[in-house]
Amino acid sequence: MSTATARQPRVAFVTIGQAPRVDVVPQMTADLDLPVAVEEFGILDTLTAEEIADLAPAPGEYRFASRLRDGGQVVMGKPAAEAMLARLMTSLDDGRFDVLVPLCTGTALPPLRTLVIEPQQVVDHLTVALAQGCKQMGIVLPLEAQVKDFHLIQSVPCALRVTHASPYTDATSGRFAQAGEALRGCDLIVMHCMGFTEAMRAEVAAHAGAPVLLSNRMVAKLLGQVLAGTAA
Repeated sequence: MSTATARQPRVAFVTIGQAPRVDVVPQMTADLDLPVAVEEFGILDTLTAEEIADLAPAPGEYRFASRLRDGGQVVMGKPAAEAMLARLMTSLDDGRFDVLVPLCTGTALPPLRTLVIEPQQVVDHLTVALAQGCKQMGIVLPLEAQVKDFHLIQSVPCALRVTHASPYTDATSGRFAQAGEALRGCDLIVMHCMGFTEAMRAEVAAHAGAPVLLSNRMVAKLLGQVLAGTAA
């Protein structure tokens, strides 16, 4: 007697840099704890170096950092990156995937038919919830220029201490140790960028002496539970 084979859930990871994101997607896929068919897409995949350079933020414009395929960092203005991400996500909203997952914690997206696990919503709302039990909460961002304008999706009752370390340029600079030291005394720390890795989290935690959460693992654990329901 034959038994039906469960269909693998299909998920698209969409970066505001270039795919594949070998720095984070393998860890996220492992966190799902079930077989899954993964495809990766990036808003910069088809652009030349000159076209990417043209996306640099204007003076005073909020900026995003992401990873190029060669491991380098790219910094873009938020309006251009957000518009490109929306177009790419819309092009993937055609029934091929069970879930779409943008790999950025700061973008707003248009409504789509496909289920979207939106990291900003997941990470910010969970951070707000956890802040209810904290006196001080620490936040690590990738860029120094983001620190002064950072805010969560809702206000929190505790003090927020915000510092920075780039997952793309500071991995071996000692900056993550400095970030941990800067946040010593916090009750909890959230690394608020999908590009931070487990090694970076561990370094911040060791120097801060506090629990540290990775945005990409927060999203992956939720995604795993969502996808488990589509694999039956």
